[in-house]
Amino acid sequence: MSGLLRAELLKLRKRWMPYVLFILMLAGAAFLIWVLGYLSWKNDDVEYRPDALRTFAYPYSVPALLDTGQFWASAIFVAILTTSTLATEHNWGTVRPSIAGGVSRARYLLTKLLTLTLVSTVALLLVFGFGLLMSLWATSTSDAPVPHPSFTAGEFALMLARTALCIVPYGLLAFALTVATRSTAVGIAGTMVYMILGAIIVAVLGTFGELMQNARFLFLDHSITALIAENRFGDLSYNVMWFRDLDSDSLPGVWTAAAIVVGQSAFFLAASFTIFLRRD
Repeated sequence: MSGLLRAELLKLRKRWMPYVLFILMLAGAAFLIWVLGYLSWKNDDVEYRPDALRTFAYPYSVPALLDTGQFWASAIFVAILTTSTLATEHNWGTVRPSIAGGVSRARYLLTKLLTLTLVSTVALLLVFGFGLLMSLWATSTSDAPVPHPSFTAGEFALMLARTALCIVPYGLLAFALTVATRSTAVGIAGTMVYMILGAIIVAVLGTFGELMQNARFLFLDHSITALIAENRFGDLSYNVMWFRDLDSDSLPGVWTAAAIVVGQSAFFLAASFTIFLRRD
């Protein structure tokens, strides 16, 4: 397994796509801190200045970075990296020779998954660290008093874990779609449609009666919103790049939301292996 993993990492290092996606994520973190945060705080009306301040000022910027990062990591970095990596193997015709060479199908697919997980984790943590540096810089240049809420290492680790959990299902969805169709376009488009359409349906169902509102628990976006809402300091808001009703009274509890996210993730993972192992 270690030899296969090293080979997969070497192949991924030679491709240009991970580096382009990494630069885009860095630009997104800088945009959040300086444009949605600092510049908005400088220019916005008094009513919206607190939200903008909590977007760029450390430590309030931590939930803002994780919130925005969860969406863009799911929609851009993880989805595109996953689909392009898997689909390229099929386009190059390297899948059959690898399996014919003695590597089992399950081992081959598991190695792909582990490689993508490792690269995504390292890249996204580096982007998050970059965002924190931008936040500290922006905070030091502002003249606004920034109160510091209580913030422990354990809480910080839990916030990271919740955010990571919210990225996993979309990565596995992209993984499953690409395994099933061997198409980059279907993998990326399918993941994006699932994310956007799910958010729209959740918002629409919230305007109906209790029965329809309860149906929102079937959609991944509703549970992810509940987990992301737990990352805030109290009920304080901030500017983000994705629509979330973080203050909704109908959000599921943390453990219920986590169970739904894990359940859907397990379904996408099982579907990927089932399809690949049964394919001729």
